[in-house]
Order: sequence, then structure tokens, then C-alpha cells
Amino acid sequence: MPTVRELGPEDLSQALALVAPRPVEHVAVTARLRGSRLDPALLERTALGWGEGRTVAALLYRGPSLMPVGSDPEAWTAFARRLGAFRQAASIVGLRDSAMGLWGSLAERYPLAWGRPRSVRACQPILALDHDPAGPVDPRVREIGPAWLDSYHAASVAMYTEEIGLSPVELSGSYRHHIQSLLSRGLGFGLIEDDQVVFKTDVSVHSGPVCQLGGVWLRPDQRGRGLSAPALAAVIRLCRQRWPIVSLYVNDYNRRALALYHRLGFEPVSQAATILF
Repeated sequence: MPTVRELGPEDLSQALALVAPRPVEHVAVTARLRGSRLDPALLERTALGWGEGRTVAALLYRGPSLMPVGSDPEAWTAFARRLGAFRQAASIVGLRDSAMGLWGSLAERYPLAWGRPRSVRACQPILALDHDPAGPVDPRVREIGPAWLDSYHAASVAMYTEEIGLSPVELSGSYRHHIQSLLSRGLGFGLIEDDQVVFKTDVSVHSGPVCQLGGVWLRPDQRGRGLSAPALAAVIRLCRQRWPIVSLYVNDYNRRALALYHRLGFEPVSQAATILF
């Protein structure tokens, strides 16, 4: 009978085999598995597996976001029982059926803790591009280094607040540290005018040949001038020097962004969902 258990280093090969068939969709989980190697000392919390004996038929990465992988509804019920009524995660993120299935099981079993999310983004197309983008490229776009932390952080806060509806700034300063880490690892890209970042995007995660872009933002007073497409095309070209496949996901109601991504050559791969608490 399948059971839930905490995964350890000895389960790494099975966990990676579970995500391997869909490298674009599971790039975030794959990066965390490879980064931690399922060493409990390196995990933010724990990774749970579901299956018979030592098999891993489904898994749940537990961090600030819950990231489920699998297709069996019984796994979501079992994970929900294990997670319980004390909610620590700020979101559930994953392929649409997995994320919505886990959330449904949690909300049904523990409605007070899990049944009242702040936002449910149930259809987020996952897009990928494995060739250089179509259209012109803005040569001014470049990798942004730590020297531009203040301006890049301000742009990131503006992007996050606009997208999520809450400011990411907190007393601990962890969001600023996160942005600093991105820039120090060469994962921030942007366009600077008059000593200010007016366009930015990050490589939010990467593993193997795949990177995933996040935080695409253009300052409001610069919008409507046709800057987004060539600026993002430049970022894609820069990223493809390191990762042949560039991916991202977007809310289905963001028609302008979808049109932009399709114009650059992105193709649909699958659908994700995000539940925000």
C-alpha cells in the first residue's frame, strides 16, 4: 500500500527520474533536488515522497512554496493528511492538475487553514523557446551586476507588488538578499537609463539546459513605446549562451504578455497553476 515518507539522499535517483521526462515543466523542482541532493541539512524543510515501499511515484517539495509532482489523486490526499491543518507555505505551485489537486485535497480536509487563498491562478501557460527570438534585439540590455543593487531591487519590488498585490519588503531584508544573490550569480538582466533600471527580468531558476525567466518588468512610464519585445529578445539571446532552452509561465488573462511571448517565438508546453495564501 502506498505511503508518504520523507525523502533522503538515497532517493535522489528516483526523484530525478520522476521529473526527468518533463524538464521544462519541472525545472524548479529539478534545480532544488540537484542543489540539495535531498540532504536534510540543505533542504529548506523536507521533500516528501509517495509510493509503495521505497518507490517514488509522486513527490512534494516543501519550502516557502509547495511544489507537487505526480499524477495520482491518491498522492494529493496522502500529502494533505501529512501536511495537516497548520499552513506554513505561502503558495502551491506546479503543473495545473498537480497543484489544483493538492490544493483541493487540502481545502476539503482543512478548510480553515487552506480553503481561503488570496488568489487562485488556475491557468498559467508554460512556454518555451529553443532558438533565438524573432524580431529586433535591443543592444543596450545587459547582465546587471551587484553595483546596481539598489535600483534593481527597487524595480523588483515594483514588479512583485504589481504582480502579486503585496510588497515583498520585510524587516528581515530577505527579499533584498535574494535580489543580491541573483545579481551576484549573473542571473539579473536589464536596461539602464539615467542611472535607473527601467527594464528587468531574472533567471529565477535553471537546471541542465533549461532556464526559467521571471520578474519581467518595464517601468510604467516606458510602456507603450515598443521597448518590451527587443529588450526581452536581448535577454533571451544572452540566456541562450548558457541555457539552450528558455522558458517562462504567464497568467492566461495577461493577453498582452502572451502576445509578446508568442511574437518572440515561444511555444506552449503545458499549463501551470499557482495558489497564493
